[in-house]
Amino acid sequence: MSSQKKQLSPKERQKRLQEKHYAKRVAKLRQQAKQAAQHSCGAPSTTGLLAYPPLPNQANPQQQGEMLPQGNKSNAGIPKKCPRDVERRVGLEVDGPDLVNFRSACREGDLSTIKSIVSSQSLSPLDLRKGLDDAFKNGKVDVSRFLLQSGAPMTQATPAAVLRAPADKQVALFQVLKEHGWTVNTPESLLPEIFRSNNEPLFDWFLEQDANPNVAGPQNDLGQTLRLAASQGTVQVVQKLLNAGANMASSGLYWAAGAYPEGSVPNIRRVEPSADFDKSRIPVMELLLENGGDVNHRLETRHMEELYPIVNAVKAGAVERVKWLLSNGANPDLKGSWGSARDYAKLNSSDEMKQVLGVEQ
Repeated sequence: MSSQKKQLSPKERQKRLQEKHYAKRVAKLRQQAKQAAQHSCGAPSTTGLLAYPPLPNQANPQQQGEMLPQGNKSNAGIPKKCPRDVERRVGLEVDGPDLVNFRSACREGDLSTIKSIVSSQSLSPLDLRKGLDDAFKNGKVDVSRFLLQSGAPMTQATPAAVLRAPADKQVALFQVLKEHGWTVNTPESLLPEIFRSNNEPLFDWFLEQDANPNVAGPQNDLGQTLRLAASQGTVQVVQKLLNAGANMASSGLYWAAGAYPEGSVPNIRRVEPSADFDKSRIPVMELLLENGGDVNHRLETRHMEELYPIVNAVKAGAVERVKWLLSNGANPDLKGSWGSARDYAKLNSSDEMKQVLGVEQ
């Protein structure tokens, strides 16, 4: 066996490693899909932001209708890093006693101690930024304001750091950032992260400050906020986004039609959502249709996706949504990357889905 290993070329070894990695990845997805199928979503919420709370330990939310990263992201002069982030060499970055006291005061909100240290010592921008991060995490509004006034640098990561603060302090902390020149659309939209956190007061505050729901979110993903709201949100949050100028009527129909329970992997295991989950997207789809949505809208993407809402609904196993789409004029014979809705149903759908689409069983 050892002699065979030695005889393998580098290219062959790499191929075997890739195959092994792929097999592990598929096994993990199969297990994830199995767990998702066994999870009961229950009745959807009709208030707040999320129709269904996220599952525990789900690091990556459902991604559907993925679009290529594209423009509309401006850093507005906010640096990526603190100007002196690299001023401390490896092995010399341990905080001294005074800095330990400073950061402890920032966490505890001891403003008098902080003022004394700042006035008596020459703290670096990196020291001030560390203190600001500590103040953010612990929701210390007055300390955060003082540190920014004292020269703590605001980097591109600063706004997102506020989301680690206690939920009831986040609006006040973002208001402090706004006092120091930050705007809700720079360096990128935080609406996707706020939506996932289900913090409705903060979401409303952002929209009141003219947050643009069409601005790219993290990873420069232009459709992220709208996709999440259509596939996971309540009717109320979709209406709020439409009121704020979201361009989502037709694309939102696509995403809502194809929503599936979190953790599902339709390419690995057939998705069969509960009736409650299936029907929970229909009020959102009705709202989007009333606002100009097209049930036969073709998704603009360079990815291999199901290009039409009805094909996406078939993939999601959403029988009730397919019925709704058909009743509102959806064409089950429109073909995309994976064929038509009927083509997809023939390959991997329930008998009920096939019956709805008139496919031979």
